[in-house]
Amino acid sequence: MSDMAQFIGMLESGPESSDDFQSYAQSLINQHISPENMRAAQSVATAYTELRRGRQSIVILEELLRDAESRSCENVYAARSVMIRQEKLAALGQLASGIAHELNNPIGFVAGNFEALRTYNISVWNYLEAIENAADEKMKQAIAALKSKYKINYIMDDTKDIFVESSEGFKRVTDIVNNLLAFARVDGGNFKLSDLNASVQTTVAIVSSQAKFVAAIELDFGDVPDFEFNPGEINQVLLNLLLNAVQAIKGQKSGEGLITVKTFTEDDMAVCSVTDNGPGITPEHVQRVFDPFFTTKPVGEGTGLGLNISYDVIVHRHRGFFDVESEPGRTVFTFRLPLSRGV
Repeated sequence: MSDMAQFIGMLESGPESSDDFQSYAQSLINQHISPENMRAAQSVATAYTELRRGRQSIVILEELLRDAESRSCENVYAARSVMIRQEKLAALGQLASGIAHELNNPIGFVAGNFEALRTYNISVWNYLEAIENAADEKMKQAIAALKSKYKINYIMDDTKDIFVESSEGFKRVTDIVNNLLAFARVDGGNFKLSDLNASVQTTVAIVSSQAKFVAAIELDFGDVPDFEFNPGEINQVLLNLLLNAVQAIKGQKSGEGLITVKTFTEDDMAVCSVTDNGPGITPEHVQRVFDPFFTTKPVGEGTGLGLNISYDVIVHRHRGFFDVESEPGRTVFTFRLPLSRGV
């Protein structure tokens, strides 16, 4: 067998790495190739080296292609899920708005009639008191006996309390409906001059029933001027943060937890932070909380899209910033919105 034939056979079994193969081929040339075949052997070695490099490139390209296909499918699925969620939220907002509008009329009707009834009741009691004052002693004794028999004094006192408590109840129902209307208002994605503190108050009112017996919600409002933002979208961000804080505290803490919502301005930005004293988020999870579909909740209790959508609203839609800090016993989500949208 010629030295070239032997050389090519040995090249065939050489290492796959192009760098290792190049050194390997050169050592074979030095050991087995005669001077007259040196040039041809160098050409063959170069061809085999390029072949190794081509194979490596193909492997890398195949991996990149698989990764691109995987990411493409994931992005399409994420976008589709976000669109579905947004459509559901829009439909829910329209439904809530319609229900609130429908409730407003009967609530106003009943509340108006109740106020008229309270006024009539006062007039009747005044009338009975005037009759009692105008009666002679014998009639007063008879009236006193009847009042005692039918517990009129107790009824009068209790009726006053009933009217006061019922009026407060009507006011609370009205406030709930108004908060629902404010929260679910469909504004077509428009930015408008709005009050961040008012958005916080509205959303906290919506969440209060979920937080009851789980966590107290404290508000620390700074002097934040009105500025242009989308109140419907910011309400959704606040809702996600508050519900996440409630769920984090629930079942993880003995006694009532605490959620603090703070607003202030800093460097031409409106800032809002939501702090809870729940168990905290582990360091490895903190880095992924804004990733689509990432959730630590049990299967069926979370989609992993809430914070991802919130991040998109703050960072991409409003050109703001969204951060999270966490340690055992304390988690803080903070978003910053520009007070001026610029050009």
